[in-house]
Amino acid sequence: MQLTFDERYAQTLLASGERIIRNQRQHWLGLVARWGLGVILILVGIGVLIASGLFSGDGFFGLLHTILLIGGLVVLISGIGHLTLGYFRWENDRDVVTTRRIIQTQGFINRSAGDTSLEKINDAKLEQGAIARLFGYGTLDVMTASASGINKMRFLVTPVEFKKDIMDAKHELEMGVASGRFVDAPLRAEPVVTQSAFGSRAPTEEAGVAYGTPAGGPAVAAAPAAPATPVPAAVPVEDVTQTLAKLADLRDKGVITAEDYEAKKAELLGRI
Repeated sequence: MQLTFDERYAQTLLASGERIIRNQRQHWLGLVARWGLGVILILVGIGVLIASGLFSGDGFFGLLHTILLIGGLVVLISGIGHLTLGYFRWENDRDVVTTRRIIQTQGFINRSAGDTSLEKINDAKLEQGAIARLFGYGTLDVMTASASGINKMRFLVTPVEFKKDIMDAKHELEMGVASGRFVDAPLRAEPVVTQSAFGSRAPTEEAGVAYGTPAGGPAVAAAPAAPATPVPAAVPVEDVTQTLAKLADLRDKGVITAEDYEAKKAELLGRI
């Protein structure tokens, strides 16, 4: 399936081993909200053009006619330009859920992207009034442990499913960390790279694991290198403490067994 421009842009933001779960634009009422100022400018421009026709002749009234005519055209063209730019911005703005983050891309010519890691999300509050339920959109307030990141996501299409995807992805990430299939995000090491046959540097299987790829996944092909004994990267004590606290919470909730907790604990302590 051929990707659109905005879908391709979201693909370029993904880290190694990360994949997109949901990629959607705002509800069409989000476009209507963007068009508010443009519609007002068009109506004002048309009104000024009509008023210019009331004045004619030479002297003061001729000058007033010219001023109103030029001003009306400028306002009318500005309104049309606002509608056009608003449409292209709505078309290219995206709300994306991946296996690691929530991403919001904005802009048409000048593009920007904000994201929030799933591991930092404490809760997501869904807001849907009567009109929102009628037209099938909603607002999602993503609450995190920090002040930065995405706050409100407005005019979401299928907001209930969007929230479910976020919660399912967060749960899958936590289970992967607890079971050892993924390395917890605060403990991510720098990607291990090797020299390819064409002189470019490409991530190996170890880099994929560091960014959340399941262990044992396919590694990127690289030129043969001299065998070397890998040296585990040292991990800050603060990161180990945070990870152990998360694992202890999962153990207390019955998600993992005490044996799994002790095994992971021994592994993390050995990396200090």
